[in-house]
Formats: sequence, C-alpha cells, structure tokens
Amino acid sequence: MPLVLARVDDRLIHGQVAYGWGKALHPTLFLVVSDTLAADPDRACLYLFAVPEGAAGRVVSVDEALAPDARAAAERERTVLLFSGLEEPLRLVEAGYPLSALNLGGMHHAPGKEAVLPYLFLDGADRERLRRLDARGVSIAAQDLPANPAHPLAELLSRWSPS
Repeated sequence: MPLVLARVDDRLIHGQVAYGWGKALHPTLFLVVSDTLAADPDRACLYLFAVPEGAAGRVVSVDEALAPDARAAAERERTVLLFSGLEEPLRLVEAGYPLSALNLGGMHHAPGKEAVLPYLFLDGADRERLRRLDARGVSIAAQDLPANPAHPLAELLSRWSPS
C-alpha cells in the first residue's frame, strides 16, 4: 500500500500538509476521512480547494474508507490520509484497516486540552485513543513538518500531565 502519510490535523488540508509534507512525499491523493465532512459536501469542497496541483482530493466517511473501492484507490495512489481527530483513525484500525503509522501534526487548543507540544494539545479521551491505537500496533509520533524532529508516543505521554 503506497500510503505515504496518515496524519491527524484538525485543520486537515492546509499549507503545512499540502506543501510542507507534499513537497517531501509527492502524494497523488489526499484522502480526508471524516464522517462530519462527508455529510456536508459544500464544506468538504472548501477543504479540497487546498489540494495542490497534480494531486486529487476526496472526502469520505469512515465506512466509505473501509469499502473496497476507497481502499483500492488509496492503494493505487501515493496517498495521504487525513483525520481531524483521533476517533476516525481508531475506528479504521479497529475495523481492520492496515494503518501502521500515524503522524500527529496539529491538534490545537480547545477547552479541556493541555499543551504537550506547541502544536499538540491533548485531553484524557485523546490519551486513551492513542493508547488503544498503540496497543493495536500503530506507530505514533508527533511531527509538524518533515524537517522537524519527530516525538514518539512514549515521549508525548511522559510530557503530558493532566491537571
């Protein structure tokens, strides 16, 4: 499977993803997995405007991502999977999707979340989802851009001290 990146970023497709990671990985497909966006085609279209020239973009629900046609498309292309949070990748993995690595790239401040890195804020539900993904063999690291250092899950959890 030529999955070149699976990334959690609450902004989904934006400059860091499209151009920062895009220049390094040369994806041909940006596949946004989001039940919320898949149910709102007008809003989904707005995100897809940020897909760089030479690549395709698609928004699918978790169930659609698990369907044979979506998996086949992801396997044919140099694919970047994008998630706005940790729920979607966890649901995919628990349903048998072959996700071996997950990049945490932008989970920004929200009520109840605490800073782990300048671009990574977590709460208890996030921590539990990360542990469940880890238990299923998914390698997890935070890294905002390809040239910056990656921070593995163990380091992230040791930095995070919930109040």
